[in-house]
Amino acid sequence: MFKRTGVLTAIGAAAASVILAAPSALAAPTSWTISPTGDFDGSAGVTVLTDNNGNKIQCATSAASGNAPASPVAGSPANLASISDISFNSPCTGPFSSTWEVDTTPPWEIWGLDYAAGAGTNSTGQTTGEIREIKATVSGNSVLGPCTFDVTGTVAAKYNNPSAGGSNGTLDTSGGGLTLNIANKVGGGCGIVGTTASFEGLYTIVNAASGQSPNISG
Repeated sequence: MFKRTGVLTAIGAAAASVILAAPSALAAPTSWTISPTGDFDGSAGVTVLTDNNGNKIQCATSAASGNAPASPVAGSPANLASISDISFNSPCTGPFSSTWEVDTTPPWEIWGLDYAAGAGTNSTGQTTGEIREIKATVSGNSVLGPCTFDVTGTVAAKYNNPSAGGSNGTLDTSGGGLTLNIANKVGGGCGIVGTTASFEGLYTIVNAASGQSPNISG
């Protein structure tokens, strides 16, 4: 018995040493720098809302605008920007020849959790975070009848810094890991709609004044 306890103690000590030796880069920054700050615009091609039953609502384009506050931004995690307006082209398409409209209720919030230098699409840094306070009402009609439901919650997101050669920065929500809540379903067409959903979209982000994509570092 004492011999086994000693082995377990040794294993626990070894595990603790590994944890303590983990790179500090995995921790969220306590201060973030964004340049340029101010108003920004975002644009995306196809966006997809997929419920937990596998039903997909696809919108051909989406547009957004918002504001990034003056740097540095303190916090761990930190609210790096707000989305003051976001829209989806109408009509969007879904199962059973359905068509849909998405009405959003901003502001939504962009939060930074972690930063990795030299990572991301352009290898110039990637911020891992979330889009919070998402609120939208989705309304549609199909052979199954009309349907309206609310979508709320948070999705995981990653911001890829622009490249040194000029490629724009992108906000990517396709990573998964978090789900949106679906509630207040009204109408016969809602019978197939699930209770949660994921959201996929890739938004190109540019500063409204300079036309340059913001660079985020932590």
